[in-house]
Amino acid sequence: MSRKHTATGTWRIKPNDNKSIAIGNVLLSEAFFRKYGLDREISKLKAKGIDLAKLAELMVAYKLGDNFSIFRAHEFIMEPVISGRFGLEEFNVKTLYRAVERLGQNRERIVAAFRQKVLKEYGPQISDVIFDWTSLVYFGYKPELAMRGHSKDGHPEECQMTVGIAQAAKPLCIPIGLTVMPGNMHDSKHMVHSYEQVKGDLRKDTTMIFDAGANCKDVLDQIVLDGNNFLTRKKLNKSDDKLFGSFSKDAWECVDEEKGEYCLKKRFPSRVNYYFFSEELYDLNMAARRKKADKLYREAVSLQNDIDKGKKLKKRYQIGNDLIEARIYLQTKLTHMTEQEARDYILERTVDGREGFFCLTSNLDLNPYAIRKMYRDKDCVEKLFSSMKSDIGIRPIRAWTDDGVYGVLLIGFLAQALIAMTRLLAKPADGKATKFISDAMQKLTLTVRRKGMEGTEFILSNFNSLNQAILGAFGVIPEVF
Repeated sequence: MSRKHTATGTWRIKPNDNKSIAIGNVLLSEAFFRKYGLDREISKLKAKGIDLAKLAELMVAYKLGDNFSIFRAHEFIMEPVISGRFGLEEFNVKTLYRAVERLGQNRERIVAAFRQKVLKEYGPQISDVIFDWTSLVYFGYKPELAMRGHSKDGHPEECQMTVGIAQAAKPLCIPIGLTVMPGNMHDSKHMVHSYEQVKGDLRKDTTMIFDAGANCKDVLDQIVLDGNNFLTRKKLNKSDDKLFGSFSKDAWECVDEEKGEYCLKKRFPSRVNYYFFSEELYDLNMAARRKKADKLYREAVSLQNDIDKGKKLKKRYQIGNDLIEARIYLQTKLTHMTEQEARDYILERTVDGREGFFCLTSNLDLNPYAIRKMYRDKDCVEKLFSSMKSDIGIRPIRAWTDDGVYGVLLIGFLAQALIAMTRLLAKPADGKATKFISDAMQKLTLTVRRKGMEGTEFILSNFNSLNQAILGAFGVIPEVF
């Protein structure tokens, strides 16, 4: 009995001159700049030579796609199809580096133009603005911005710079402010710059939301003096500890029975303190305390073993300076305790009585649940930082001048703002991760097919429901090529 052959034959591969280029992010960036007037604003910054706005559009598009370096971005821009689409003649990569610095020099003007356009369109919907700050590790020749300070980027020994973002709260989640300061600047001082940048464009009675690191009297007084409101986390002190010690579920208002959250309001002439206790937070805090206690116990056991065996002290217990002579004698309390007694002893001293408690302070006297929700929604700017660092790829910083640093971060900011507007305008993109959106646009390709004497054919490929919805939301006609 014969069998019918159904296997696919070997492909016949024949080299050709066809070329495919990822074009989706280019179309999107171009539409974003046009919609918010950034193309016109940036074009004014350079009267002669190559249009700075076109370079900015393409660098933002490249930031959303491959995002390797300025050098590789130059290679992408110099692709005949891309340079032809934007009317760019061949130029040296140094021109692109200078363009980044020019953008950095004018970052305030560019960010302000975008912010004013957004507020003109969505201003009445923006009642809360969230502020947050992070640090970015710096590798390269040291500009004045690069300093050593408290690292929020996992590189405590490296030079860094601090970046501040002001963002419209949910549901908009649009970044409207960008500040860049030296790496050793405290959040409270950085907050002054971040707030001053945006306050003139915001309507009165806007609530500024930020973390405890930026909470200082001068900042709070200035916000109220300007006719605005504040909501921040309070730094706890000994008087708060006394209040926590007298905590009673009967005396505190139940805010969320399911999560076991309770609140006590204390009113003062200029503010209201909202003291919260959360059973969920208590469990998390206690788990962290037990983990720390376990680490300290294991460290003590290791030291006791070394002492019993007469070993030389480990390096971390010694003074690392040959010019200093010191006789160090260490002993543990383990010899007088059982293992359980030792663990209980260290856990007792690790717990400070603040587990599960926190305090929010505001000049607004509102329902505790509303205050809690307003502050909890602050996580949207933390997610923005995570996206800028990982998906947009603004770290590590490798620019050689302060203006270069400003320019690189501005490009990253505009790329993230583009993603935020995409989520807002295109319903299918709402809630989608930055990488998911950029990948969907990156898959959209333009194939240039050479047809000999007949000329060249341009073919757009790999449409899907998401990139079509995004292009439609920005009013892009796909057959633009």
